[in-house]
Amino acid sequence: MARVVLPEWRNRWRETKYPFADNASLVNAAGIAVSQDLFDDARIHPVGGTDGAYLDRITVTGGLLTFGIASGGTELATGTVDLANPPTDVVKLTDAHGRPAGVLVSDAARLAGLASTYGEGTNAEFTATETPFVPSVVVPVPNFPVRGVLLDDGTLLAGDIWLVGGPGVVLRKVNGNIRIDLLGDPYAKRKACEAAGTEVAPFCGLRTINGIGPDELGDFKLVLGSKEAADNILRIEQKPGTVRMRLAANRELGPNGEATTTPL
Repeated sequence: MARVVLPEWRNRWRETKYPFADNASLVNAAGIAVSQDLFDDARIHPVGGTDGAYLDRITVTGGLLTFGIASGGTELATGTVDLANPPTDVVKLTDAHGRPAGVLVSDAARLAGLASTYGEGTNAEFTATETPFVPSVVVPVPNFPVRGVLLDDGTLLAGDIWLVGGPGVVLRKVNGNIRIDLLGDPYAKRKACEAAGTEVAPFCGLRTINGIGPDELGDFKLVLGSKEAADNILRIEQKPGTVRMRLAANRELGPNGEATTTPL
């Protein structure tokens, strides 16, 4: 006599409530029931989800069958089935921003039968004690660190994101952190004149200093180059629109005891 050693997955769990927990009542306060064999399996991982995920609603409207998945009292993911073209066996879950949040495994016949039983316009709601999932199908995904950038229009940018500083904005990585310096656009007034149609003199930028050109970024670095003395008298000061260089004659005092300076 043949003996089944490793039964098929669906056969093994058919007589249980899996992927719902054993203590799930599968009936809400209105008396609407969920068949224990509605799903064969599940994997649930919405961002922000914790353990204790459950099926919080089943909605049938406009030819669509929608499952809502909640955790901590908040709906975090949904899976929608087009009853005119139901999936073969997997209902894909997504969160409010369209990110993958898991799957529910069933088949087209059971999904269509569920919608037919409930009827158009049904919105059956359930609680965490009525339709909880077993912990083994739930993957908690805490909502940290930064996983995307939410734009003003509600669009979420996720995956690889490039931060590019615009005119007058400098981005640097400092000790593992992103530092943003707002330096201002040196050509702001020129751009304003061009936008207003005002005639602007041809631009004639600095090309070399003593025959030395800029570096590969187009920058001229003006720094103190000698470390032979701790009291270097050269001073380089940046002021709005200008760079001032002077010599601080700190070895001679003025009539009132102040250090004299000699501009270059």
